[in-house]
Amino acid sequence: MPFTFLLLLSLSTLVPSPSVTGVKIVTRQVTGGFVDTRTEWVAADRLRNEWQTRSGERAGPAMASIVLRGDRDRVFVLDLQAKEYVSYETDSHGAALGAKSHPATPSGGTLQIIIDSVDTGERKNIFGYQARHIVTHEKRVPSAGACSRVSESETDGWYIDPSVMPAWRTAKKPGVGVVVANVISAGSSDNCLNKIDKIELHRTGVEPGFPVKLTTTLTSDISERDGSSHMLSSTWGSEVVELRAGPLDPALFDVPPDFHRVDSLRNWSAIPRHQPSGWEWFKEKLAEMFN
Repeated sequence: MPFTFLLLLSLSTLVPSPSVTGVKIVTRQVTGGFVDTRTEWVAADRLRNEWQTRSGERAGPAMASIVLRGDRDRVFVLDLQAKEYVSYETDSHGAALGAKSHPATPSGGTLQIIIDSVDTGERKNIFGYQARHIVTHEKRVPSAGACSRVSESETDGWYIDPSVMPAWRTAKKPGVGVVVANVISAGSSDNCLNKIDKIELHRTGVEPGFPVKLTTTLTSDISERDGSSHMLSSTWGSEVVELRAGPLDPALFDVPPDFHRVDSLRNWSAIPRHQPSGWEWFKEKLAEMFN
C-alpha cells in the first residue's frame, strides 16, 4: 500500500465528525407524585427527546424520539431498554401518514379563551440569560352547547429570550380557530365525542418568551358519574435544570445500529399520531386513569 495513502487514511481518522449547532435542554416536571425528566437536543432541522416518568419508586419506560424535519417529518420512537423502534412519516398537521382519522363535527358552541400576561418587573440571571418574571392568567368560558368546560389558571413563570431556540421550536401566537374538545369527565356520556368547539382567543399583555421555570395552578369544572359537577384544583410545575447552546453530536439523531425496527413497541400501546414528549406521555397515562 503506498505510503501517501496510509498517511491520508491516518489523517482521516483524526478528523472529527461534523457537529450540529443546537441546544441541549433538561427539564424536570412535577405534579402530584409523578416526576417527569425530559432531555431535548434541538437543532434547526432535527430533534431528539428522551424521557422517563416516575411515581414514587415506580418508573415508566425509558423512551426516546427522533424527528428529522423536512417536507414530511420523519419520526422514530425508540424503546431504549428493549432496543426496538418504530418509524413513520407525518403530514403537515403532525399526524402519522396512513393513520385512521376520526372526523369531527362542530359542537355548535364557542369557547372564549382570555389570556393576560403581566411582567412583574423582576429580573434574574438564569443560565447566563436575563430572565423576566411574568404571571399569566387564563380563563376559559364555554357558551351553551360547547363541549369544553369552565376553567381558570394562573402560571407564575420565569422566561428568557426565545432566540435561544431554533425558530421552528419557538412558540407561535395562537390565533382564532377550532380545536377538538378535551373534556376530563368521570363516567359522563359521550355526547361530545369527536366534537369541536369554535375558539375565540383574546390575548393581552406581554409575550412571555422561552420558559425556564413555571408553576401553574388550574381550577376546572369536573363532571361526575351522576351528572353533577364540581370545581377541582391542581398544581404542577416545571423547571429547566440544564440549558447549553453549542455543537451537538450528529449521532444523537441516528437510530443506533443494534436497535431493531418493529411494528409496535412493547412499552408503547400504539404509534402516536404526533411527536411525543415525556409530559405528553404522562398526560396520556393520567387520562387512562380517569377512563
